[in-house]
Amino acid sequence: VADKLLTMLPSPVAAGVMLDLGCGTGYCTQRVRTLAPAASLLALDLAEPMLQRARSVPEVLPLCADAQQIPLRAQSVDVIVSSLTIQWCSDHAALFSELQRVLKPGGIALLSTLGPRSLHELRAAWADIDSGVHSNQFVAAPALVAAAEAAGLAVQCSQEMHVRHHDSLRALAQELKGLGANAVLQPALRGVSPAAFRAAEAAFARGRTALGIPVQLEVIYLQLQRSSS
Repeated sequence: VADKLLTMLPSPVAAGVMLDLGCGTGYCTQRVRTLAPAASLLALDLAEPMLQRARSVPEVLPLCADAQQIPLRAQSVDVIVSSLTIQWCSDHAALFSELQRVLKPGGIALLSTLGPRSLHELRAAWADIDSGVHSNQFVAAPALVAAAEAAGLAVQCSQEMHVRHHDSLRALAQELKGLGANAVLQPALRGVSPAAFRAAEAAFARGRTALGIPVQLEVIYLQLQRSSS
């Protein structure tokens, strides 16, 4: 997903100020540095341990902050990239307002996120067991587009479906934990009994194929631009 997102960068990538919003372990940050070696590169994440890893990228300025409250002055960034981050933001109006604020006139933001068809199989496995929330409630593309346009950004949107296969519900849970999803899911899971988890594992396993148990991910790509005026 990150690699596809970065193909949406203008070619050649001009030098300027570039921000990796929700940099995680620095995968996009490193790729941006390779694509734009002369750029002033910033890497922002809410988790300090992630920033420790992103610091390995040459000449990057790490920022420990919230994407909904970016600690940069107005009209200071040429390009923002953000791969699979904004689904953790609770206030999309604030998020897009901040992107519009920090972008220079004509600046662009490239975002990837997950849509509501993602993890359908996980929700279905728990549906008959309890009424808890066991996955994020992802926002649909039209609502994201509307929020970005309301903030004054021009929007292009595309979507695609990915399918990943897992050996078990526990394996999926471990992958989500590795992605940082446990920050959202953990409160709901604290009260899950071993018997309930085993029942969910059995329900999840009913979808098994020769490749494993399929899980769909709906990926949304947003290309945003601030007006040049």
